[in-house]
Amino acid sequence: MNKILSKIISLKVGKAKELINKEKIMQSAINKTTVEESYLTDIGFKGDDQVNKKYHGGPNKAVLFYSSLTYEKVNEVLNINLDYKDISPLGENILVSDITEDDICVGDILKLGEAIVQVTQPREPCNVLSINTKNKEMLKTVMKYGYTGWYAKVLEEGVVKQTDNVELVERLFPNLTIAKLNKAKSNPKDNLDFIQEAVSCEVLGAPFKEALAKHLR
Repeated sequence: MNKILSKIISLKVGKAKELINKEKIMQSAINKTTVEESYLTDIGFKGDDQVNKKYHGGPNKAVLFYSSLTYEKVNEVLNINLDYKDISPLGENILVSDITEDDICVGDILKLGEAIVQVTQPREPCNVLSINTKNKEMLKTVMKYGYTGWYAKVLEEGVVKQTDNVELVERLFPNLTIAKLNKAKSNPKDNLDFIQEAVSCEVLGAPFKEALAKHLR
């Protein structure tokens, strides 16, 4: 029987829009809005855009999860009050309750409504987080504390609803938590044995695996 890990607090999709960075205008789909349900395809939710496809989207980054508990930590560290339930200041598709980067592992197979996904890697944040939140410390904070969220690929397509549970179907690599992977990336010298274990994991996303592997060389 599947184990219920958390609930979906909000489900978010978004189209590319203009985002102002000082005097420059850029295109980004980081700002998403809530929907009651959406069909999850093998490359993401219908109606959800990715602008820079070199770094965003694709089968291994079809869904971005973020935790309400992690948002609260971000608010506490930065002494701010981000609204995150109805919008996506950090760009997530699925906002979950009860779990954080400490509770999810690469390889975890999760059931979301009709869909089944598999966790592939931590999110690798960029400066768009600071631009979108208008907080110059945002990117630095997310990277320093590992407040990244995580990506998943789609094993079975289907409708996901805002009221669905997040159920753990199978845990394949219990040591490879998102939190440990973030720690290894930020402090590789003290985590070489763990990095060796991580890069041997066939499920770990290629961009993150390559970033870790260079420290073994």
